[in-house]
Amino acid sequence: MDEETLRLRAKASKRAAAQGQAVHDALVDAIWEAVAEGMQQVKIVKATNLTRERIRQLCDADYRKRAMERRQKRTRPDQAAR
Repeated sequence: MDEETLRLRAKASKRAAAQGQAVHDALVDAIWEAVAEGMQQVKIVKATNLTRERIRQLCDADYRKRAMERRQKRTRPDQAAR
């Protein structure tokens, strides 16, 4: 394993992690939207294959507040240090 290959794999790993986080954020946003539009929890569970408990956790007001704060820190790295 040479240094350049290692560097390339590290960059690819970081990109994949960022993409995975973006996909997760989009799913959580869609769940929040579905709840706001009045979709029944059982339909959300069936559509997402997540448990009822996980849907409840994701929709909890405190979780949503923390999730939005984490997103803001990811999009504004200079704010994370504050």
